[in-house]
Amino acid sequence: MKLSPIFLLFFLYNISFAQNQNISNYSFGDMEPYIAVNPANNNNVIAAWMKVTGVQQTTIAVSYSNNGGANWSIPTNLPHLYPQFTHADVSIDFNSSGTAYICYIDYTLTQDSGYICVSSSTNGGQTWSNPVRAFSALETTDKNIDRPWLMVDRSSSQYNGRIYVTSKNVEDFVTTNHVYLKSSADGGLTWSAIKIIDDSIPCDLVTSMGCLAVGADGSVNVAYFSYNTQLSLFPRVILAKSTDGGSSFTPYQVALITGASVINDTLQGSMTLSANPTNSSNMVLTFIDGRNGDADVLCLKTNDGGFTWTTNPVRINDDALNNGNQQDMSWAGFSPSGMYCAAWRDRRNTGTSVLSPFEIYIAASWNGGSTFGTNYRISTVTSPDIPIQKGNDFIGISLSNNFVYTNWCDYRTANYEIFTNRDTLANVLGIKTIKQNKQIIVNAFPNPSSNEVNFSFFLNQDYSSATVYITDAIGKTLATLVNSPLYSGQQSLSFNVKKLAKGSYYLNLNLEGLISQKSFIVE
Repeated sequence: MKLSPIFLLFFLYNISFAQNQNISNYSFGDMEPYIAVNPANNNNVIAAWMKVTGVQQTTIAVSYSNNGGANWSIPTNLPHLYPQFTHADVSIDFNSSGTAYICYIDYTLTQDSGYICVSSSTNGGQTWSNPVRAFSALETTDKNIDRPWLMVDRSSSQYNGRIYVTSKNVEDFVTTNHVYLKSSADGGLTWSAIKIIDDSIPCDLVTSMGCLAVGADGSVNVAYFSYNTQLSLFPRVILAKSTDGGSSFTPYQVALITGASVINDTLQGSMTLSANPTNSSNMVLTFIDGRNGDADVLCLKTNDGGFTWTTNPVRINDDALNNGNQQDMSWAGFSPSGMYCAAWRDRRNTGTSVLSPFEIYIAASWNGGSTFGTNYRISTVTSPDIPIQKGNDFIGISLSNNFVYTNWCDYRTANYEIFTNRDTLANVLGIKTIKQNKQIIVNAFPNPSSNEVNFSFFLNQDYSSATVYITDAIGKTLATLVNSPLYSGQQSLSFNVKKLAKGSYYLNLNLEGLISQKSFIVE
């Protein structure tokens, strides 16, 4: 039987791969994973993690998939700069054309020398270039090579392709606490001078990693903790924002920290900043917080590029409030079309102790962090607690327009292994979410525009009757973009506005009587 292109696309979209694959399969420990989807080829996914290879020595292991996570390559180990060095803290990102960049620490356990290294791959993670030393621990007096974070600018701005890496000082050698940044404009071959991000509002009495996000407009955004009693009686979360490619930063207050915290070395209090690739005004900060009596996954958002933030955080985990069950180790990100998803360790089904077994849950937001769908468990087996205070601080999550990929450290085999999961965004959102919302959320980018507007929206079900059309401010229909059935999944449409006069216009959806509308501006 020959399948029509539309039916074939729908069929492929609904294929469900085996969940919870063990991609490390190693006799010693595997911890702190990361995962990234290639924006130029969504079938290509790269995972990496910290792998124990000897007594007090670890290396970065890398595995890749070329069929959307159905199968994974045998892990390979990245090389050390020197035999006595050890690896930690890996992150991965792609540029717009599909070149992957991987960032990690290579250092001595005595911490008298070390580097933040960056390598690249042009074949989807199969091979990697020789590592380039982006940071040296001896550049500053406080050993500036802890918790590096790498991101690549994939915006349409003049900084497209620029690579950014943030880092912080090593806690064991604290004289001052700072967040640092470097950038590369030549694909990671050479790096800028080191820059202190928290110079005007310093970290001071707290140490903080720099949570890095590159906006749809090419802005560089770094969130960090600050506690300077001369500037504020309370600890704060600060956003440092750059609109000139990382040359200069302006600080903005995200939140005051006034409540009691339950976060400690056993309960991991991760913080993630994510920028909406379809809306340069929207960013979401997800974090672990104990204000409700136990550890919850909360988020704050901005709709003006970070100048102001919501004051009442949204609680993402949907179990009963103050039930004593602890959520921790949250991580989050956006899909290319603007769908937001968070993942975390959850103990709602296992007990009230921080040492209780855990499961991995995720939840998605269709409106930039304002509301979330029903929580969705992705771990098929409960894992015993992992009693590692330092060295197991991350969960990996990455989204394409149709799928969410997650990986984490799991102890179900009585060994520390990296498990990965792929699920559809339709499953994560659930049809119930769309019915509760009563409208389809449409993203428009760029908005305003003088050339072309790209619209994207997500459907959880098929619609046998669908009309998508453009109207002016008084309701006159100017163009019909769709007048045919639409099928579940991510939808993308474009409309050329060059011939329209300056003003406000609307994209309208009529899906079997379900009406949604998105305004856009022609400038």
